[in-house]
Parts: sequence; C-alpha cells; structure tokens
Amino acid sequence: MNAFITQSVKATNANPALAASALANSHATAQAPVTGSIAEQAPNDLDLLAEEWQSMKDLEAQAKERRYEIEQEIITLVGVLDEGTTNEETDCFKVKTVGKLTRSLDDKAIQADWDNLPSEVKQCFKFKASLDTKNLRALEAMRSDLVPVMAKYITTKPAKPSVLVEVK
Repeated sequence: MNAFITQSVKATNANPALAASALANSHATAQAPVTGSIAEQAPNDLDLLAEEWQSMKDLEAQAKERRYEIEQEIITLVGVLDEGTTNEETDCFKVKTVGKLTRSLDDKAIQADWDNLPSEVKQCFKFKASLDTKNLRALEAMRSDLVPVMAKYITTKPAKPSVLVEVK
C-alpha cells in the first residue's frame, strides 16, 4: 500500500533548523561524484552526461527503495484501511495512509451476459473507447483516405522521450 505524506507548512509550528537540515541533506545526496573508467579516460561531454545520468538513476533507485521502506514504517505506526484514508497529525506533519483496492473486469464475460444483466448492474459499468495503434498504423498505410475521418477523433501530442544508457 502507498502512504501519502503531506507536510503542514505553518509558520507557527514549522522548525526552520529541521527544514534547513533536510534541504542541505537533499542537495548533498543529489551530487554524486563522477568515478570509474570514464573519469580515468579523456571523456567527451556525452560520456560525462551518460555517466552522471547512470549515477543519478542509481541514486534515484536507492532513494525510491528507502522511501518505500519509510512508507512501510509509517503504515505500521499509523495503520491503513483496506480501502479509505487514515489520518494522523503530529506537531509538524499531517500524515495520511490511503488503502486502495484494484478492481478489474472480465470484458468477455460482461459482453456475453450483457443482454441478461439487470439495468442496475449495467449502470455499474462504463465503456470507454481506446485506440488500437497497430490497426491505426495499418489503416494509415493501406487506406490513407480514411485517416482524416480518424483524425477528428484523435488528439496526438508528443510524449516524453526516453533515454537509455548502457555501459559498453
């Protein structure tokens, strides 16, 4: 389960020394030294950036793992419902744990039984169109005349590009 932690920022009960210490620690942790074979060679800018990227990914993974450990400790202290929010307050923080249940549907079973379902049960389901990218690309290749028909229903925008760095 995930725990969401929100800090209460109130001038009357905020601890400036604690905030300064946390800020200093976060900056110190984020600056990983460049070490290893790249630093010993004559690296170019891309080598340096790739090595720093790898170092930051490692730090990110460590930080994420530690955050999950802390969340588990908080859940142990605060508790968590199967579904719903549990709140706890200290002098400095408001802490919430949120329990969630994931529900999935058997689409084929619903479609097979749809005509026999009571209307009250049918109202519990929502259907949303989704794009089949493979068929869209095939349509674009074979029937370009139909692309404008599809285009009025689709909003396309660039996604975040991914970066992969591997050591040789």
